[in-house]
Amino acid sequence: MMVSQSRSIKALKLASTFIAAFALSSNLALANPSERTLSQFNQAAQGDSGLVDTVYGELSKQLEEKGATPVTLVYLGSAETLQGREAFMPWNKMKFTERGLATIQKGLDLMANQPLPLQEQQRLQGLPEYQLATAMAATTFTSLPDMFNHFERGYELYLSLLDEPSFSQQPFAATSWIYRYAIEAALRAEDVQQAKIWLAQMEQLGDSNLETQTAKALLAKY
Repeated sequence: MMVSQSRSIKALKLASTFIAAFALSSNLALANPSERTLSQFNQAAQGDSGLVDTVYGELSKQLEEKGATPVTLVYLGSAETLQGREAFMPWNKMKFTERGLATIQKGLDLMANQPLPLQEQQRLQGLPEYQLATAMAATTFTSLPDMFNHFERGYELYLSLLDEPSFSQQPFAATSWIYRYAIEAALRAEDVQQAKIWLAQMEQLGDSNLETQTAKALLAKY
């Protein structure tokens, strides 16, 4: 009888753990930004200044109505740095960018405090949500001027993310841009050897991919 009760208790605990994990992943999925908002962010980041405030507004609304997720926080922080890019006055550039960096860090902290198995993560932009959030944080950190003192942190994020076995298993169509930006960061860090390693991986995964060709052109100078 005691053995039977012990097994029942263990089964209940396992079921409770599964339900809690499922509820967390479901809540995160509901709270994450839409693909449309993320695509608009990409356009804003690539130079469409007219979308910067629109994307910031959408992400702010998402945070207020649905709550915080790593993806929402990282993209909101990155949108704030875009506002800094577009600001005319130097003090506004500093204000928006520093606010954005703090918001991104909150997203990274949330990921660290709420680990989620890969198979339970929502796919956004073709990637598991935590990998996407990490990649965007790395890209934003390494794109800023040295005066903001976040380049090394961003490069460390690239080194860690691209070293994950699960990352190389993702569709190259979804990861190619991350490799290319990581190579740009490696060259800025004067880590040419690492840049060449990542380029070799890109060539193996998709030699004809546009991002691979862009990365080749970058390294042709070295």
